[in-house]
Amino acid sequence: MAPRKTKDNPTPSEPKARDARYVLVAHPSKTRREAVMNALCAAGHSCIGAPSAAAACEALTNHIVVAAVVAEIMIPAIRANAGQHALPGFVMLTPKPDLAAAKRALGLGACDLLDERCESDELHASIEKAMQPATKATAREERLEKLCKRLNESRRTLSKELNRLCADMTSAYSELAQQIDTVAIAGEFTGLIRQELELESLMRTSLEFLLAKLGSTNAALFLPSSSGEWTLGAYVNYDRSKDSAEMMLDHLADTVPERLEELGSTVRFDTQPELAANLPGASEWIDDCAVVGFSAAHEGETLASVLLFRDRSTPFPAHTKQTLDALSKILASQFARVIRVHHRHLPKEQWASPGDPLPPQSSEEGFFESTDEDELL
Repeated sequence: MAPRKTKDNPTPSEPKARDARYVLVAHPSKTRREAVMNALCAAGHSCIGAPSAAAACEALTNHIVVAAVVAEIMIPAIRANAGQHALPGFVMLTPKPDLAAAKRALGLGACDLLDERCESDELHASIEKAMQPATKATAREERLEKLCKRLNESRRTLSKELNRLCADMTSAYSELAQQIDTVAIAGEFTGLIRQELELESLMRTSLEFLLAKLGSTNAALFLPSSSGEWTLGAYVNYDRSKDSAEMMLDHLADTVPERLEELGSTVRFDTQPELAANLPGASEWIDDCAVVGFSAAHEGETLASVLLFRDRSTPFPAHTKQTLDALSKILASQFARVIRVHHRHLPKEQWASPGDPLPPQSSEEGFFESTDEDELL
């Protein structure tokens, strides 16, 4: 193997010196220093020479030194001035390697003790021993670095999973909270209308409840008749002029209920294009409104349709559709119960529809309007 180039007291301006791993040879005698460096280079090591303690400290600071061969006389000064860049495993050279020198070497922390005139084989074996701690430390550093990379990757993966889990939990909690609210509202509505066995009272109570939960809004409740037409059963006029309200509601009765029956579940339209596409018969009258509507069906038969609308600047709450889906079933069930109670003495095929004309004395009952957001007249 060709000897590697040695460097005696290199300067930081030499770029390769910073990347390589060196054996430091610190000896005041140039002859002895070069002899040791030549022997080590012949064994395949890269060496860096230091003629003084200051040069040795500079080498330790500016280069990667994995082992050292140091003259005994220089060790105290190097250790005193090296600071945080302490000597790695080193071999101590002494002119007289006796028992006293061995004790001094142990006290100074040397890995081995050699005569300055030692043979190359002895020097090579000793420096290999001195390099073992550095080699082990380097291997340990590499293992720790790989472990840190794996742990960091695991941390990032875990962080992503935790973020996803938190988002899922937040969404699930929001949905659960809304479901609990809907169940509570449905229970309240059931308890309220369960006692209503008159059609007019049922309609009034239902619209009052919807306004209490959704806020001030125009509302219309339509009833089917035996002839197949729809009639206005009850309404709340919140912000429309009284003169135009009747004409508007008559027109809506002709177009909206059948369309809501076709659409099936609760619908919500917050923009004019949505309204025009889905309720074309209503858009010309309430095209400036946010709209929700639903049909109340029981055992496949639609018993009522409800339309709620108000200015688009005050849209309905986000939970409106889910709430009305639940309330529509309860309302339909109570309509069916009222019909069954009022016609219990007749065969079912002779039962009237909710929108059939009422007796004269009660023909106006069930129609009410509000010009104040907190009052139903």
